Amino acid sequence: MFSTGSVEAQSTGRELKIRYEFIDCKQLAALWSVPETWVRERVRSRSGDPLPHVRFGKYVRFRWGSPELEEWAERRIVGGSNRDVGRVRR
Repeated sequence: MFSTGSVEAQSTGRELKIRYEFIDCKQLAALWSVPETWVRERVRSRSGDPLPHVRFGKYVRFRWGSPELEEWAERRIVGGSNRDVGRVRR
């Protein structure tokens, strides 16, 4: 299995350097309880608001615990009932 990873801070004298764990699509999907294909679709360039990610050639990784990933998820928090989300009212 994989670790959920925690943000690790290293103090190097005057500055505080934060290190994030890199996780892949499969791990992110498991942590968010969504299909891996859902994560991959939101990485593609044609996605309206793609997931923040890092590319290492053909490999896609996410910085678990990073502010960018947290902000992306927070933008999707829906208040009230989720029943009306995405539905057209008639």
